[in-house]
Amino acid sequence: MSDSWNLVHSTDTETLKNSFLGYFMFIFVSESSNKSSNTKYAEMKTEFKITYFFWKARKDASGLIPIYIRSKQNSDKQISHFTGVKLLTDQWNHKKKVPKNKPAKLMELETILQVTYTALLREGFQPNLNDLLTHRKDVQKPSDLNIVAWCEDYLKAAYSEGQKKAVHTLKTNLTDHKKTLTFDKLTKPIIKVFFEWLTKQGVANNSQYKRLRSLINVCEHANLDIPDLKNYEMPYTTVNAFKPRLTWQEVEKVIDTEANTNLEQIAKDVFLLACFSGLRIDDILTLDRGELHEFYYERIQNKTKLPVLVTIHGRNEKLFKKFLHGVGYTRQALSSSLKPILKRSGLTQKVTRIQAVGYAFKDVVKPKYEEIAFHSGRRFYARLLNDLGLGGEIARDELGHSFKSLTDLYAGSQEHSHRVARVRKSIETIQETYKELALMKVA
Repeated sequence: MSDSWNLVHSTDTETLKNSFLGYFMFIFVSESSNKSSNTKYAEMKTEFKITYFFWKARKDASGLIPIYIRSKQNSDKQISHFTGVKLLTDQWNHKKKVPKNKPAKLMELETILQVTYTALLREGFQPNLNDLLTHRKDVQKPSDLNIVAWCEDYLKAAYSEGQKKAVHTLKTNLTDHKKTLTFDKLTKPIIKVFFEWLTKQGVANNSQYKRLRSLINVCEHANLDIPDLKNYEMPYTTVNAFKPRLTWQEVEKVIDTEANTNLEQIAKDVFLLACFSGLRIDDILTLDRGELHEFYYERIQNKTKLPVLVTIHGRNEKLFKKFLHGVGYTRQALSSSLKPILKRSGLTQKVTRIQAVGYAFKDVVKPKYEEIAFHSGRRFYARLLNDLGLGGEIARDELGHSFKSLTDLYAGSQEHSHRVARVRKSIETIQETYKELALMKVA
């Protein structure tokens, strides 16, 4: 069978390819009638088993060791492939034979190999690792412009779990609304009808905006340019009237709340890093893209593409060092594990959020912990700096909202050094500051 595969795909001539493919399928069906071939087919895995190999003998001068994929699946011999990733020995789980925190590059490669394996199985082949590597870019795309089909194709690709989750929801909505809708029919009136339908289903305006963003993402995935979609403006407001905010006392309780699992501990630490650095969750999950200095952390922000220098102080220094080489979990996994900690910390009081659905508004009452997210930590840091007398330009530069001089920030200007010194000093005396504020309120 492997000979037929190699022969079919070793030529660029379509006629030969089709003829050999037909011959291959005939042999495949004929052989499946006997017992031995049936057994072989039954043993064929539905998924490609990925085994990593930490090749210590190839350690480079800097101490980095390359990671290979090794496999004998559907092959008579062991096949190896360098993943392009190198790690230090303490970043490798020697017992489980996987990285302690799996890099995004490995996760992307895994997804591509699995999708390619499934596609080739559907064509009747028994692909091995070499076949997957050769044909990983050849996976068939939808043959028409059906949006639901392209959503399914999007879900097979190596996008983030958050993006896939949003597209999965979009796919469900489109299936219920009009499963046959195609991109070439996607004019502004048609788009408007879809969002009016979402409103009738009770989908909040913020969630509708996510559907629009997902629709644009799927369109770009299909390499299509649809001006009516790209320039579409939501007719309703997407801004919530109320966002619950954290107090210093509430954050203190989160600090004192014990984690029940390792994942909860990581989620808690990531949340506290957001509270005491003001970084967005996307930037925290990619801390390795920045540089940690003695008194500040420097990076280009994922969202704004602008630089930011965040002060290193007693409340965040250990957390920066802990996650500088990766967090190892997705935003969704961390968010799910954070909620129980917030609940146990006592954030159970009811809060009201005004939710907009079309032009109508309704009060949504929920426990406060359900409304707190990682971005709440960023808002807390802004409030904390303001309480410490460090609002205005200091808070603005600390959070990376805007900049007076990008050059000065990169160079570590006197203004920057002055800001870092003030923030560090104020954070170290944070307990005394809040005690004084409490006494003033009583008086």
